[in-house]
Amino acid sequence: MATSPGQSQRLATKRGEVWLRSGAAPGELAAWGMDPGIGLFPSYRSLLTSRQSLTEAAAEPGAHICLALAGGERIVGFCLQRPPRPGERWAELRPPVMQEVMGEVARGWRGLGLIEALLSLVVLRPANDERILYIMGYSWHWDLDHSRKSLQQYRDTIIHLLTPLGFRQFPTNEPNICLRSENLFMARIGAQVPRRVIKAFHNLLFGMEPD
Repeated sequence: MATSPGQSQRLATKRGEVWLRSGAAPGELAAWGMDPGIGLFPSYRSLLTSRQSLTEAAAEPGAHICLALAGGERIVGFCLQRPPRPGERWAELRPPVMQEVMGEVARGWRGLGLIEALLSLVVLRPANDERILYIMGYSWHWDLDHSRKSLQQYRDTIIHLLTPLGFRQFPTNEPNICLRSENLFMARIGAQVPRRVIKAFHNLLFGMEPD
C-alpha cells in the first residue's frame, strides 16, 4: 500500500471508516482532536501524548507523519518517521541515513488493522530504500494492562508486526535498550544502502567507530 505525501485514503474498519493521512503538515494538526485513548494513564504513557507533541514532531526537519483519523476529525493513531535525536548514537552514522520509526493506535481502536496500514504507508515509501530505519522498543511504553499481554507476549507482537516490513532484531549495547532485558531494537536496512554504510551501522550497534 502506498500513497503520495499529503494525500489521504480511506480504510474500512469494524468501527467505521478511518482516513489515513500520509505526509500530514504540522499546520493541519490544529484542525483535529486527539482521541482520549492516546495520552497518560496510571500504568502506561503513550509515545507522544498530545496533539502538541505530535505537531512538534511533524515539524522536525526530515520528519514524515501518517495519521489515522476517525470521522475525519479525531486522531486515533499515528506513525512517525524522523531522524535520530541529537546526542543519540544513531545520529553519528555518516552519511546520516538512519531514521527512527514509531507508531501507536488509541485504546479502543486497536485490532482493526490501523497500525499495519500506518506502518506500511510510512515504511514502504521508495525513499526508504536508501535509509536504515529503526525502532527503539522500550517496555515502559507498552500498554500491558489494556492489552492483557505479558512483557514477552507484547514483545513478540511487535516483532511479528515489523518482520513482514523488512525489520529484524539486532543486538546492541545501547544504554537505554540495555536497561531492561525485554527492550527491543529492530532495524530495516534499505536495499540501496551501500555496503560500507551497513558495516558502519554494525559497528555503531556496539558504539565502535567505523573502520
